[in-house]
Amino acid sequence: MRDVEAEDIGRDSGPFGSRLLGVGFGLVVFAVFVMLPFLVPVTFYVVANIYALIKGTTFSSQTANTGVVLTLLVFSVALMPIALAVLIAFLGRSLSPKRRRA
Repeated sequence: MRDVEAEDIGRDSGPFGSRLLGVGFGLVVFAVFVMLPFLVPVTFYVVANIYALIKGTTFSSQTANTGVVLTLLVFSVALMPIALAVLIAFLGRSLSPKRRRA
């Protein structure tokens, strides 16, 4: 184990940081992973309603263009993992400890 500088160790934190913060972050990540299957249909529903609002029609089978609806479905489902990867990369860079050059 690496040596830890004295000012980095607080009363409520160990050599690896606050345990409560780690447990909280782990629970948030777990909740997001549990909600992922439910986010796909909700995302498509929101995108389809925005399409209906822009077109000025109701989102029904008589007024919707089938090609547009299928394209919206493909894009809303395909962009979810890409958005998740970008979010993980951004959080990984912003939450990682900054290295100091001596």
